Amino acid sequence: MIYALIIVAVVTLAVLYKFTPSRKTFMIICTLLIVVFSASAFIHGRQVQRQEITRTQIEDLQRRQKIFGDWYAEYQKDIDRLDRNWQLYHNILDGLEMMDAQSFNAEAIYLRLKELERESLDEQVKMHMLNPPPELDRENRDFVDVVIRKTQRYVDAQTLTISLSVKAATPPVELENLRLKLQDIMIRESPEGLFTAQEISAIRAALED
Repeated sequence: MIYALIIVAVVTLAVLYKFTPSRKTFMIICTLLIVVFSASAFIHGRQVQRQEITRTQIEDLQRRQKIFGDWYAEYQKDIDRLDRNWQLYHNILDGLEMMDAQSFNAEAIYLRLKELERESLDEQVKMHMLNPPPELDRENRDFVDVVIRKTQRYVDAQTLTISLSVKAATPPVELENLRLKLQDIMIRESPEGLFTAQEISAIRAALED
C-alpha cells in the first residue's frame, strides 16, 4: 500500500507541475499532498505494528497452550495410576468382606498389600518431584502449583493408608480382626477427594483469551 501511495504522489506532482498555473498554487497543493501522504503512512505503520503485536500474542498464547497441554497430559497419567492403586486397595478390602475364615489366606493378603504399597510409594515420589512448567506465565504457574500441592497431599494420605494397612495385615492375623483394623484405618486415614477442577478451569480460561 505504501509503495502505491508513493507512485501516485510522484505522478500527481508531475502532472500538477505541468498544468498548475502558478508556483504558489503548486506549493500549496504539494503541502497538502505531503500532509495526506504522511498521515496515510503513519496510519499504515500503526496498522502493521498492531498486526505484528497481535501475531506475537497469538504465537505466545499457542506456545503456552502447548506447554500446559503437554504437562497436563503427563499429570493425568499419574492421576490415572493413583486411581488404579486406590481401586486395587478397595478391591482387596471388598474381597475381605466377602471372604470366609476357611478361604482366608493372611500371607496372600499381606503380599498383595505390600506390592500395592511399593507402587504407591513410587507414585508418591513422582508426585513430590512435580513442578509447574517454568515457561508458563506467573499467574498460571501459581494455579498449577496449587494443583500439585493438592495432589501431593492426596497421594501422601493414600500411601499412608495403604502402609498402615500393610502393617495391620502382617501375619499372623485373624480375618475378623483384620477387617476391623482396616475399617478403622479407612475411616481415620483415607484421603479426601482430589478436587482440582477449579484451578484447571482457570488455567484453560486464561489460555483461551
